[in-house]
Amino acid sequence: MGLNSGEALVGNIGSRRRFNYSVMSDAVNVASRLEGANKHYGTTIIASETTVALTGSTFTWRELDATRVKGRTSPVKIYELVALAGEATPQQREAAAAYAEGLAHWRSRAFAAAATCFARASEFDKPSALFLNRANEFASHPPGPDWEPVSALESK
Repeated sequence: MGLNSGEALVGNIGSRRRFNYSVMSDAVNVASRLEGANKHYGTTIIASETTVALTGSTFTWRELDATRVKGRTSPVKIYELVALAGEATPQQREAAAAYAEGLAHWRSRAFAAAATCFARASEFDKPSALFLNRANEFASHPPGPDWEPVSALESK
């Protein structure tokens, strides 16, 4: 699932020859892109920071990345649903903590330190395994000075 919150046009849209109940807006397009991002990150439910903020303390989320989805120029911070608040397992808490530490190192260009953090959970956590590969690659071949810690997701 891809979750995003915002205004949308909902209803019967079209003409007499072709009429369809549908929903349209930028918020809907972002949600669709986030749904597709689950394949990339190996996750099940990804939400935008807007949706996460609206859920309050009902759920435990972990930040996955900042991504630039197709059709948008500004990045969207994305989060994975971990559990209902207070119900995360020790393994989920461990993976989230290692990932958060790794992501902070990643964003500061400390790729070797990021790799060490992501490695702690990479055997059982797909996002950690993905970022471990990225961090190892950048540790051996650093990006240029214009690099920004934003992923580009160009497909659904």
